[in-house]
Amino acid sequence: MIIGFDNMSMEDLSNLEIRLYEYIKNNDFESNAWSSTDAATKLGCSEDEIYEGLANLSKFIKDKIWIHYDNGALRISAE
Repeated sequence: MIIGFDNMSMEDLSNLEIRLYEYIKNNDFESNAWSSTDAATKLGCSEDEIYEGLANLSKFIKDKIWIHYDNGALRISAE
């Protein structure tokens, strides 16, 4: 169970957003560059859905996800 969502509860996140959060949390996208194409393939959705999901996660659980740019690529981590 994911806790610490301030005013959000798990019921407020879509199934895809929960799966995306877990995908980020369980992989090393700090050391390895993020690929929206790979994420979309692994999660069975479109890249647009990945971008929307990332935007929602960074909005609603901003204290649990970090997105930055380093060495020519996006880096994403979650706790």
